[in-house]
Amino acid sequence: MRSDRNEIYYTACWRELQSFLAEVVRDDTGEYPQAADFLKLMKSIERKVESNAE
Repeated sequence: MRSDRNEIYYTACWRELQSFLAEVVRDDTGEYPQAADFLKLMKSIERKVESNAE
């Protein structure tokens, strides 16, 4: 039960961070030049996790 709550919490945090990074990349203010790289890394991690789950 607790592990389910932790997974939900971490998934929500992951999605929130992804959303923030996507917004930063869209705005392209130059304030966070690494945002696009972090977003690519997160997507790469998700693909790896999904392929391992199959």
